[in-house]
Amino acid sequence: MEQGPGSSKQNDKSPGTTFGRRVYKGVKMFQNEIEEIQTMEIKDDDIFVCTFPRSGTTLIQELVYLIVTMDFEKACNTFLGIRFPFLDLVNNDLPYDQGIKAVEKLESPRMIKSHLHHFLLPEQLRNGKGRIIYSVRNPKDAIVSLCKLFHWLNELGDSSYDDFIEEFIAGTGFACPWTKHVLEYWSRRDDSNVLFLKYEEVSRDRPTAIRKIAKFLGRDITDDDIMKISDHCSIENMKQYFTTNLSHLGESIPMNEESSGRFINSGKLGGWRDWLTEEQSTRIDKMLDEVEREGLEILHT
Repeated sequence: MEQGPGSSKQNDKSPGTTFGRRVYKGVKMFQNEIEEIQTMEIKDDDIFVCTFPRSGTTLIQELVYLIVTMDFEKACNTFLGIRFPFLDLVNNDLPYDQGIKAVEKLESPRMIKSHLHHFLLPEQLRNGKGRIIYSVRNPKDAIVSLCKLFHWLNELGDSSYDDFIEEFIAGTGFACPWTKHVLEYWSRRDDSNVLFLKYEEVSRDRPTAIRKIAKFLGRDITDDDIMKISDHCSIENMKQYFTTNLSHLGESIPMNEESSGRFINSGKLGGWRDWLTEEQSTRIDKMLDEVEREGLEILHT
């Protein structure tokens, strides 16, 4: 069994962080322009893919991009971060992570990624202008994936793996609390500009997810198109595409190449079982209970 962050033997610490952190209205996030984000101008055809980190974000982005454009050539040759910029990250060492500036360079329809809680999204978006596609994932898989990603990016700072998991459970970690993040979007699931997805369902049946997204976006799409998009967006393919696997980051920042994690891993459902302790799993079950009391059923992977 792979040694995971829940093990008492695992106490790795990375030398520091690259992306920087800030806290805004109680939420820990990357350095960004959150004050300006609140009041930014939204276009009617803007498409936001919003998630708690590691909840199928990249997969949904690539599906959406191809459903909208059917431009496979550009998808295979242009970084996803250029085609679909990360709104709530600004890092001058990374040419594509320029927040609002990157968004403003896009032609319509603009496609935008965000990990912000719903209450922190641009006011116009919250009020119904533009569209939101939200994806939720079993939090056990999400937090293990985030921990592995941050280890690869040297973003754990002075935290051990166990510290990182503890912050998530306590609701003080990056983008937390998870329950608040998820339930904010869940409460808006019936809004006409919101599509609420579950990563496990998307992962298991991409063609059905493609049809659902296309309908939400008002796009006519053929069965042949659906199969082409689905094949392109297999985990095996996206791990290999330099446009989606973030391998280019190593040209700008020091990566932890000894880490077992990468930007795109196996996408395996239930991979948390090799990492979390029984006690950590039980405590996260309480978080699952909280969202399920609100009618949101999360697949127990």
